Amino acid sequence: MVGLTGTARANPVDLFGFGARAQGMGGAMTAATDDAGANYYNPARLAGSDDIRIDVGYQLAQPFLAVDGNSQGVDSSRGLAIGLAMPGKLAGARLAIGAGLYLPDQQITRTRTLPSQQPRWSLYDNRPQRLFLAANLGIALPGNVSFGAGISYMSSTQGDVALQGIVGFPDATTSQLILDMNVDLKTIRYPQVGVSWDVKPWLTVAATYRGGFKLVLDQTFDITGDIGTPGSPPLVDNGFLHLRSVAQDLFQPAQVTAAAHARITPRLAVAFDLAWHRWSVFENPAAQIEIELDIGDFNDLVTIPPQEPLPAPHFHDIATPRLGVEWLARATPRRLWRVRGGYAYEPSPTPEQFGSTNFIDNDKHTFTTGGGLELPGVGDVILRPVSIDISLVATFLPERTHRKLVAVDPIGDYKASGLVLGGSLSSRWRF
Repeated sequence: MVGLTGTARANPVDLFGFGARAQGMGGAMTAATDDAGANYYNPARLAGSDDIRIDVGYQLAQPFLAVDGNSQGVDSSRGLAIGLAMPGKLAGARLAIGAGLYLPDQQITRTRTLPSQQPRWSLYDNRPQRLFLAANLGIALPGNVSFGAGISYMSSTQGDVALQGIVGFPDATTSQLILDMNVDLKTIRYPQVGVSWDVKPWLTVAATYRGGFKLVLDQTFDITGDIGTPGSPPLVDNGFLHLRSVAQDLFQPAQVTAAAHARITPRLAVAFDLAWHRWSVFENPAAQIEIELDIGDFNDLVTIPPQEPLPAPHFHDIATPRLGVEWLARATPRRLWRVRGGYAYEPSPTPEQFGSTNFIDNDKHTFTTGGGLELPGVGDVILRPVSIDISLVATFLPERTHRKLVAVDPIGDYKASGLVLGGSLSSRWRF
């Protein structure tokens, strides 16, 4: 594991959104969310209704990311997006508790390491394979203001590997070792808060804060035992190798978002979000390696050089605008048909990779479209409105060239570009 680097940034919900309505409007949901998606976009919006709201959907995204035209094999993101909002009263004030869950259907979590010099899509590599869970409370206050707060949970893995027995020498295939592995599923908790204000019957403004975090992956690998040929006197009694790798495995920048949602006409609504992401505190995720070795009389023959300091990644903060439009295309006593569209621009937080690091990322232009069908109910069983929503998403990463300052760099100059295609199908239920 010497010279390896951990890679994973934030979570699939940050990357691809939560729910079909939100995706169809470019993710501009901080002031516009009116369903259980508020568990992710703005917990204050949970208190906006007296209905029990349940959202169930399936969403997927497939990245096609390449370096010099060669695919990097970045994983797809597929899974269930589920949200719940339960209204109530407290001292006469309307409130709601809610929960949101994104459950990937491939792996609940995944940790992968790569050689430190290998180019990797630093904002995509491990991000799709994460379990996301949020629990929130929203309360309506006087003056058409609501406030919400909650805790979100992310998952990752951490583990140790130990081998004990006889290390075969000079023929390693004669080794007789007992393997012991200890792997745990870890959780990270971070806060989110939001506020929403209905300034006018047609205008809502809102703001949210989502906490940042980093997960440090601390892995150890131990081999203890004799060195030699089984059945013969050992060359080394009770030798050991201890390797410890400490790396930043998961990172999410703190985020602050300001937003507005305007119902311009009874049929047309426009939503706008502007989010600030604090990428400037991102640290080099390459592993720091510690090695301890004891091979008896042969210790003087082995020199373990100290690891060079990791170069700073020099990421910078970014501001991401999002715009969404929703149009009531047709209304009948039994059907409401809505059409949606959206656009988002996310500048890359990574500088040009002209040195020894190769943290690839490009600017991102995301175009979305979608639609929804709302029914007044389902027979005599469900008397409240039921909605079915669909979305399609395309994110373009224009080609970016990285030119190395040193001509003998082992990687050399390269070009990176990509496309991410995705979509979602969701149902929204009210009771």
